[in-house]
Amino acid sequence: MKTSIFTLIAILLSVNVSAEITDFQDYRNKALTLFKQLQDKNTNNLEENAKVLVNTSKAIVIKSISTLPQCDEYLSALLNVANHIATLPIEEIESGYHADGKLPALKDGSCYHAKDLLVHPATVQAMAHNGIKSESEWKQAAHEIEEVLEHLSVVESVYASN
Repeated sequence: MKTSIFTLIAILLSVNVSAEITDFQDYRNKALTLFKQLQDKNTNNLEENAKVLVNTSKAIVIKSISTLPQCDEYLSALLNVANHIATLPIEEIESGYHADGKLPALKDGSCYHAKDLLVHPATVQAMAHNGIKSESEWKQAAHEIEEVLEHLSVVESVYASN
């Protein structure tokens, strides 16, 4: 049985789209679980769960580089620090990566949203490592994950339009 080149391309594209959808769903599920944990003020494996979300974000950030080549320098710089960003002081994470002080110039707003899929859970990971003690810290940590879910929706829409 002969398969046309168009059929093969369609199959490959559908597999790639399926992988992206799975990545997004996996990330969303992990983010929602972490959000619930923060709302419940449950410290059990909190740092590790945030780290898992950081690691899950890397695949989406890498795909964002290939989907949005204008993000290559910006997101590659982030990936270079991804494994140790959560070990930085919270203030340095905020100024260097939330506010982009340690990243190359932003060329496209879409890059920002992909970046935040990694930076927000890294902030929660750092907070958990330091110990979340006050009500305001719990709220801040939960807000980080609320924001990441909003950024995820934007990243998904960028993929849908490309």
